[in-house]
Amino acid sequence: FDVPFQHLHQQCMKMGFGHPPPGQTQPAPGCIWVRRRVRQLLRCFTRCCSLCLDCMDILLRVLGPLMVLLAVFLIGFVAYTFFTIIVPQLADEGTSSPMLLGQLALGCFILVNIMYNYAMAVCLRAGEPPPFPGEGDAEAGDGSLSLRQCQKCLRSKPPRAHHCSVCKQCVMKMDHHCPWINNCVGFNNYRYFCLFMLYLALGCLYVVILGYRLFLQSVAPIRKRPPNFRFADAQCISLSWLISLCIFLALCLLGGFHAYLVVTNQTTIEFHINMGNRHAAKRKGEVYRNPYDLGHSRNFQEVFGPNRFLHFLWMMPYLAKRPTGSGASFPTVSELEPV
Repeated sequence: FDVPFQHLHQQCMKMGFGHPPPGQTQPAPGCIWVRRRVRQLLRCFTRCCSLCLDCMDILLRVLGPLMVLLAVFLIGFVAYTFFTIIVPQLADEGTSSPMLLGQLALGCFILVNIMYNYAMAVCLRAGEPPPFPGEGDAEAGDGSLSLRQCQKCLRSKPPRAHHCSVCKQCVMKMDHHCPWINNCVGFNNYRYFCLFMLYLALGCLYVVILGYRLFLQSVAPIRKRPPNFRFADAQCISLSWLISLCIFLALCLLGGFHAYLVVTNQTTIEFHINMGNRHAAKRKGEVYRNPYDLGHSRNFQEVFGPNRFLHFLWMMPYLAKRPTGSGASFPTVSELEPV
């Protein structure tokens, strides 16, 4: 009789009923039920988040080519409006021929650089790490180098490399996955991505400035417009001007953030990681410093190559020197400094 009774007593204790053995405290049945429900909710929430992230990755892979086509269409539409409507309207208003030639030349220069840097950012691979060496290769290599292996793509994972869940591979010095270029932004194409944003902002500002007076005429009542101002031209000018203004304002924010990342030698991922490290170091009474921050000048050259900033040759990557390094290692400085 004692053995079945002890077994029943243990089962009741597991379910939260009965009295605990001497020296032990048993939580109330209500607390046990709440803990179980909280654990179930957390597991369900984790599964839902994982499913949402997987769906987002699939959505980005599907929408990537469509967003590239949309970007090309918007650039082409604004460029068509500028060269075929805005410039002829400026000529009809009495702008001198040398001024028109200068405006056309500058517009062509900006457009060519926009499309060149955009094509390079889209088509150039961001930087795939080499395969992880086998045991024989690892023994033959330098034993002082600790190689990491990505547990998802099974390739080598150098410093500053991260795995992209959309591209399904690791990217050296990964910044982020950009749907507008349907590609990751990494070691190989980061300078083209930055220059694309720079020239696109300049192009939008150029259209906003030159087309401002024509935009005011296009939104004015029809009776107040010039006689040679067609309705279709007015619609193209107003739409192109608004598109250019919105893109310019957005690029001021995004481009300003990436300019800060360039001069501090960070990626978008490292920016968030370093913020957490700074807070953790501050609680310990220390000052955290980005280990890759080599000073503004060297940080700039890490991205745009060994080209002086004031020479502006870095703005023409087809003429400028390429950045040094392979993307597998980067110079560092001391990580922590005493207060």
